[in-house]
Amino acid sequence: MDVTDLWEERSKRFWNEAIRYLRLLGNSGFMFSLYALFLAGGYFYPSFIEWLPETFPIPFVLTALFTYLLTVCPLRTFLKEGDLVFLLPLETKLKSYFRKSVIYSIVMQSVPLSILLLLTGPLFQDRVSSNTSYLYIVLLLLLTGNVWNYAVRWAEVRIQDDEKRKVHTGGRALINTVYCYFLFVAAPLWFVLTVLLIMVFLFCFYHIKLLRNHPLKWELLLRLEEKRLSAFYRFVQSFTDVPHIKMAVRRRKWLSAAADRFLWNSGSIYSVLFGKAFIRSGEYFGMYVRLLLTSALVMYAFPSEWVRLGAALLFLYMTSVQLKTLWHHLDTIMWPDLYPISYHEKETAFKQLMKKLLIFQTILLTVVYWIVSVSVLPGLMILAAGFIFSLTYPVYKGKRSVLQTN
Repeated sequence: MDVTDLWEERSKRFWNEAIRYLRLLGNSGFMFSLYALFLAGGYFYPSFIEWLPETFPIPFVLTALFTYLLTVCPLRTFLKEGDLVFLLPLETKLKSYFRKSVIYSIVMQSVPLSILLLLTGPLFQDRVSSNTSYLYIVLLLLLTGNVWNYAVRWAEVRIQDDEKRKVHTGGRALINTVYCYFLFVAAPLWFVLTVLLIMVFLFCFYHIKLLRNHPLKWELLLRLEEKRLSAFYRFVQSFTDVPHIKMAVRRRKWLSAAADRFLWNSGSIYSVLFGKAFIRSGEYFGMYVRLLLTSALVMYAFPSEWVRLGAALLFLYMTSVQLKTLWHHLDTIMWPDLYPISYHEKETAFKQLMKKLLIFQTILLTVVYWIVSVSVLPGLMILAAGFIFSLTYPVYKGKRSVLQTN
């Protein structure tokens, strides 16, 4: 089997498909929401910096953000399930394949690192250092740290035991924290270079031994690849059907136990199925919480009352767009189709769950608004507009889903 051009072929095939999906995103209402958010953020950014208290720990916030980006190290290898059978015997011939995968992953992770530093640049120059040259030095050192993290990550994925891998990741996160902290408190440069030398020393005298003494863990690499691919397709499924998507399942015992008393009393099997899917499958619950926290942070950050109102409604709409993918979650499972239950009941259960989730978020956003603001009227407008949207949007989307399905 010729594996020379295998990586280029697979990466090209993925991007040909991804570009088609990205074009759909570019024409969607969700992207318009993001554009509006960026425009509003750019307009109010200077006011936000002036409003932010001097005592606010900007270096610690930046350290946390960049530590996370450096530590997470998502790997893209473009592996497929059949590779465990057909490519495993050719592992010795695939060094170039995996080298390209690591380099590709480094480049792709360098993009959000650079964008985040660019977005926080004005804040960095106002609170950390006004020297533009130092900002570029920080960017260069962050990208250097990114290369080290991926080199170490590639050694870590050869460890079979999950707990040992977590310990290694925790140690790497600790080093990244110290490294980023020195960068964002404008410590003397030799502090940062000392940490960098320690990182190089660890790789040369410890992690290289892992690379040499442990074989590749193909099952782990495949699992990581499917996780990254599923994250992309879950996002895309907000706007179009993705039939080959795979969903991860998390038990979340405490949340399931709390929700079961409401789900099983609903009298509808689809209410149970959709409710369980929201709590346990994919990233629905995580997305819901992240958007709620982000909207709360935006409302806290911008002092304008009307911007806060617009942000609350905008994030409510973004949540609804993401939640509507839940309608297709059961399409790949044959068992619900065998239930002696009408299609209308499925539609009704989906609409009711959407309404409840959006209304609950509306209430939380209103509470958050009243916590960060003293004005009553905009809060009442969030509550009223949110309730109207929550009660009408699921009905409208439900009708569209039926038409598309038929």
